[in-house]
Amino acid sequence: MMNILVTGAAGFIGQKVCEFLLESGCNVVGIDNLNDYYDVNLKRKRKEELCRKENFQFYEIDIEDKKSLEPIFKKHNFKTVYNLAARAGVRYSIQNPAVYVSTNVLGNLNILEMCRVYNVEKFVLASTSSLYAGKPMPFVESLDVSEPISPYAATKKGAEAMAY
Repeated sequence: MMNILVTGAAGFIGQKVCEFLLESGCNVVGIDNLNDYYDVNLKRKRKEELCRKENFQFYEIDIEDKKSLEPIFKKHNFKTVYNLAARAGVRYSIQNPAVYVSTNVLGNLNILEMCRVYNVEKFVLASTSSLYAGKPMPFVESLDVSEPISPYAATKKGAEAMAY
């Protein structure tokens, strides 16, 4: 059975991805720091629902903490990693851009490094439609997104660039 890591597992998208993978017969490890940017009780509820499922394990850690990531990668021999963890929110990124760089850029780099060290075959990164802000509609993937208009979008673009 394939071992898969999903970061941001207690988020809305993270929970749904975990459920899909579990229904597909995968072993899923979810990590999330359960921060309070969104309702923590909702995140805990999602986590509890996932933890009731067979073949799911959860670790409450932050992707910014590389030392906490290493034993998880070492133990589980992941074939695929879905990096869905991110600091979200355009408005708050303007007030506190350093937090966004720490999570969305450094955290992503930590995950990428673990993937490199532990020979993970596939890496999937969730980016953001905020990269298209200010661009003409309809949006198409070939649009130039090299001029993000918020710190949030810039950090997601940075994560994309590192993954590339």
